[in-house]
This record gives sequence, structure tokens and C-alpha cells, in this order.
Amino acid sequence: MTKLKHEFSRKEWKGCCGKGCKKCQLAQAYIAEYGSRREGLEKLNADREAVKKGGKTKGTKGGKKKAQTKKKVKA
Repeated sequence: MTKLKHEFSRKEWKGCCGKGCKKCQLAQAYIAEYGSRREGLEKLNADREAVKKGGKTKGTKGGKKKAQTKKKVKA
């Protein structure tokens, strides 16, 4: 795991395909950090899998919403 993993939001991780697109800031940050494209993408994909399995990256809390029940109207 790298320190870059925590610098990006869950939404950014979700939008990354892991192929090293020029438009993806996440992939470009990994390539810049590790110098070579191959090594950067290896680390990126390892962290992508960890984020997918682990869930949250920045410690934000979220939960499931409870289903709303309809109130019965007395006639």
C-alpha cells in the first residue's frame, strides 16, 4: 500500500480504470511518483484492489438508509 492511496477520494478511485489514461489524475500521480509507467501502474492496480475490498479511503462514515414505511391512515 502506498501513501498515494489516501490522497484520492472514493469517487476518484471508482472512476479510474487502471490503464493509465492521460485524463486520469490518479494514474498520472502514480506514474510520476514511481518514475516508470509499468511500476506506477502495478502499484496503482494493487491499491485499486485494496480500495475495492477495504471500502473507505478517507475515514468518512456512511450507512444504509432505512426504508420508509407508509403510515396507515385510519378511516
